[in-house]
Amino acid sequence: MTKTRIALVAVLMMILSLSAANLMAQGRVNGKQGNSPPFLITGKIPHLTQLLMQQWDNPELRLSEEQKGKLLVVRKETIEDVRKLGQEIAPLEKQVAEGILSGKTPDELQSLVQAIAGLKAEASMVHLRCVYNTSNILDRQQLDLLNNL
Repeated sequence: MTKTRIALVAVLMMILSLSAANLMAQGRVNGKQGNSPPFLITGKIPHLTQLLMQQWDNPELRLSEEQKGKLLVVRKETIEDVRKLGQEIAPLEKQVAEGILSGKTPDELQSLVQAIAGLKAEASMVHLRCVYNTSNILDRQQLDLLNNL
């Protein structure tokens, strides 16, 4: 009887660990899809246009209508480009996760990982261009105000 219980516990533990690994591979935690940013560098480069949207009508910021128009173009182009890259990255990441869980070797997955890295580098460059272009639209006082928020 004890051997049966031990075997049952072992089987249950195996099922739970495989389920957890499968959820992590799918990017799901607590039933939610994980949407990690598609950038190589995360949390260190400001999302200026996002911050600007939050401060759009801040009287201290003094955004002119001309600046607002230019900033909206930069934001729209950036979001479109990053979204497209994210849509390319997600299925590749899924293939890597499924591949490693199905027994593929790292060498067999290397080309997929390199493709993901290239797309993430491209997304990072889109982000850098966004910050650069946004910085060129704002004056020094506006940038200082945003950096101090």
